[in-house]
Amino acid sequence: MLAEILQNFSADLLLIGIPIAYLLFEKGNLKKALHGIGFSHSPLKKLAKKTIALFVILAVASFSLGFLLQLAGINDMQNVEKTIQGMKIFPLFFWPMAIRVVSEEVFFRGFLTTKIGAVGSSVVFALFHALYFSAAEVIGAFVLGFILAKAFQLNKNLYPNIMAHAGYNALAMALV
Repeated sequence: MLAEILQNFSADLLLIGIPIAYLLFEKGNLKKALHGIGFSHSPLKKLAKKTIALFVILAVASFSLGFLLQLAGINDMQNVEKTIQGMKIFPLFFWPMAIRVVSEEVFFRGFLTTKIGAVGSSVVFALFHALYFSAAEVIGAFVLGFILAKAFQLNKNLYPNIMAHAGYNALAMALV
């Protein structure tokens, strides 16, 4: 378990560190670098509305996609479910809802979406999920990644993405 924690920590450090280092070099200071990846201030009520709307969109898209994949006969989520079950033990259940969500949103939406667009960042996000060896997971990661990328482009703010993504991961863990 310690090796898994160290692997996750290293991956998350890279996912956060690369964009911040790049933007720190490009922008010249940390405040501008953080703003450049979408850490922007907005009124709390506005952020809450955007977060709830994005969470609902993610949940509806996920359930709809699951239904369509089931109809198409693509039902290979066993590896994903096994991984999620393994994360339900302390301290691993914090990872997908806190640290991993922040690192994914910083790298894939705050950084890659601004560099290669919503489709490009969603393809890379989906390819990272290929490590589960599940076609359904890759397709789902692309679709949900695209929704998150478009929300980031629209909002220019990572906070709704982070909170909605964390809520989605919590829902997925609760349902498995």
